[in-house]
Amino acid sequence: MKLSGLGAWNLYFLIKFVLFVRGDITFHFLPNLALFTFLLLTFDKPLLERTKHVVAGMIAAALLYYDSWLPPISRLTKQISNVKDFSLDYFFEIVARIVSVDLVLAAFVAVVLYVFSAKWLRYTSISLFGFCYVYWFSLATNSVNESQSSYADTVKDNQQVTHVNVGEPDVEVTPDQRLARFYQQQSILSSDFPSRIQGQPFDVLVLNICSLATADLNAVGTDIDTLYQDFDILFNDFNSATSYSGPAAIRLLRASCGQTSQAKLFEPAAKQCYLFDNLANLGYETSVAMNHDGHFDDFKGLLNSYGGITVPALDFTGLSAAQYGFDGKPIYSDADILTRWLDAQASNSPPRALYYNSISLHDGNQIAGRSRRSSIDSYPQRQQQLFAGINDFIATLEQQQRNTLLIVVPEHGAALEGDKVQFSGLREIPSPSIVSVPTAVKFIGPNIKSNGLIKVTESTSYFALSELISRALYSDVFAGGRAITSLLENLPTTAKVAENADTVMMYIEGKPYIQLDGEQWQPYPEN
Repeated sequence: MKLSGLGAWNLYFLIKFVLFVRGDITFHFLPNLALFTFLLLTFDKPLLERTKHVVAGMIAAALLYYDSWLPPISRLTKQISNVKDFSLDYFFEIVARIVSVDLVLAAFVAVVLYVFSAKWLRYTSISLFGFCYVYWFSLATNSVNESQSSYADTVKDNQQVTHVNVGEPDVEVTPDQRLARFYQQQSILSSDFPSRIQGQPFDVLVLNICSLATADLNAVGTDIDTLYQDFDILFNDFNSATSYSGPAAIRLLRASCGQTSQAKLFEPAAKQCYLFDNLANLGYETSVAMNHDGHFDDFKGLLNSYGGITVPALDFTGLSAAQYGFDGKPIYSDADILTRWLDAQASNSPPRALYYNSISLHDGNQIAGRSRRSSIDSYPQRQQQLFAGINDFIATLEQQQRNTLLIVVPEHGAALEGDKVQFSGLREIPSPSIVSVPTAVKFIGPNIKSNGLIKVTESTSYFALSELISRALYSDVFAGGRAITSLLENLPTTAKVAENADTVMMYIEGKPYIQLDGEQWQPYPEN
């Protein structure tokens, strides 16, 4: 056994160095260095040499996946029951997003250049230099992380502090300590609902929309101000706090308390945390409607178990599918479902509270009766159809002249454009572009004093919606005795923290950082 150059294996490491510098992958230094060292070994016996390359190939493939931003294999195995529901067409659509023509051509050019230049360049030395650069970069990054400013300075810079103080902060805190302190602050928050409605009664209708982020609307050229021009309040920097539907819906339905960690979503919460329970205690008739059957990822079961509401048996008899999901299941028109719900309501009924969930914009959807298109290409048309249905619903509500507080709050974004970390449609990491969702509120009633579209630019989340509803219940805003703007005074803001299973995104010094599977915090790469 002796040492020699890596030969063609240098290409593997050089490509990874380029991807690392671009921010397309991470680079776990010690495992990669161990593989590099192993490949330097040369065995005299051909069988051992061939075995070395076979073993190295398997390790290299696993290590490349480990260095990528793709979800850990363990997490994929947990999702295998969902992935198997993907239609074959949708599966190929996803593959086409990952393996682009540009990527294949770039790999071809790299191989050809290596073959022609290997005679003159000592690529093993260049690879070794690459390891030195990565090591130096890691030291520099750690130094920056260790010199982060105090928690108080961070909050001051971001202007994203809740109106709660939990003792004096330390001079310096680690990201983990900062996250723990954030959840400690949030844990003491709860909305104060009145024992009875103080002013005129009004309905509360919450439309929870899947796959609609500010970044998605920008990607398809939709002006947000125009989209919500007939609304009264627009939360420009609303944090969905997750990038998956089930957790997002639970967070919304528990809006009456502060933000919790992902794990606590699947534990019982205090009764005062459940928004619809609070409304039911005031005499509201609560109901649930959806334009899908709620089977995927047990969405319906999650709402029943952790959302504080009961999803009834959904009846779609007589309705035609407007779309078909990535699993081939029917998705119905938002206009049809909302109209059917409204038609079933008595005009003289007590105040109503509706939770409505729509997946009309979900990735992989196909419009019924049309030839197959990429779900990304059809997104603008589906978005227009969705809001046409919502606007028709609003017009009907206005004709009825029944006092109504209507809230449109997206679950998360669609990740239409993707970024360096996640390809289009992948939402494993709750990145800023995915969790920043345009949330709007409209007051409907004959005596409402509207000031036009009011924009809330501070970072907010679900607790602000609960507080807004609570303030409306205490006020005479629907009698015209109080302006809508008065309900927004000192409305709670919330630092931007988002979680999926084993994945956390948090702003530090005005920039997003992520932590994957409890490992070291690192900046989220910018495009």
